[in-house]
Amino acid sequence: MELIQDAFFAVIFTGLPVYAFSFLMVFFSYQKGYLSTNVAFKNAFDKNDENPSQLSKKNKKNLPFFHSKWVTFGGGFYGLIAMLTFLIIEILQIVNFWLGVSRWKDVTDLFSIGALIAMFVDSLKNMITAAIWFTYWPNKLPASHFILWILICYGCYRAGAYSAKYFYINKRFLPIKNTNTQKM
Repeated sequence: MELIQDAFFAVIFTGLPVYAFSFLMVFFSYQKGYLSTNVAFKNAFDKNDENPSQLSKKNKKNLPFFHSKWVTFGGGFYGLIAMLTFLIIEILQIVNFWLGVSRWKDVTDLFSIGALIAMFVDSLKNMITAAIWFTYWPNKLPASHFILWILICYGCYRAGAYSAKYFYINKRFLPIKNTNTQKM
């Protein structure tokens, strides 16, 4: 029973967000031309020359922020989870800061040299933590079967990528009805 409960929580708390983020990242990769529908998604991050994918470390400076971070963290499932971990850590720190602000001096202190250096060092620490996300999440999630959570996340990642490719290839928009009928 505990395994079923863990699986349910894994799908709700991690699987669905990973599915949605995977869908968005892959869909926009196809839409912007970073991925070709002729290449299997599992080969999108391979480093071969016949691969028409622009999702590579060589092209990461030409990619938008999220895609660049995805590639920086290695691409694929591992890179997507690392990027999500990084974003969550950063957002939580920003929220915690703003919740702890009690006076304007706290905000103005952000622009001191020491604070800027501390933010830079903190961001580097967050990147390292995100890169080793598999050591970060076991302490944060209420899971006794962490491998199950990873497997569910991987399945949702693949389902999101597949759904994005399917939607991109088969997208159909509703036709606009012409309400302005002119008689000749």
